[in-house]
Amino acid sequence: MHAEIPSRAFQYGILAGIIDSDGHVHEHLGTEIKTVSGRIFKSMTAILSALEISAKTKLRDSPSNSFSKKPRYEIYIPSAEMKRNKSKIPSVKIARYLPKSVFSEKD
Repeated sequence: MHAEIPSRAFQYGILAGIIDSDGHVHEHLGTEIKTVSGRIFKSMTAILSALEISAKTKLRDSPSNSFSKKPRYEIYIPSAEMKRNKSKIPSVKIARYLPKSVFSEKD
């Protein structure tokens, strides 16, 4: 038995959900995703790779004032990559910085 590869639309939807829950979108659309879950980190880097979206990754120690003492995984998607894919990622946080016509009710 083998798993099916999710559609690109599904992968963009997963990316949007993670951005909206664990992400921060800057006004220039550069996007950061931070998580303490190694599983989420690996899944997100696999999805970004499948979607041909370049990203930078880091593993950082937990800040001393953080509730979680686990290391933190960080993914940064540069603004050029986000601008190239913005209309495909149905994220509420991204939509804040886009013209209203990018995501219309008719799509």
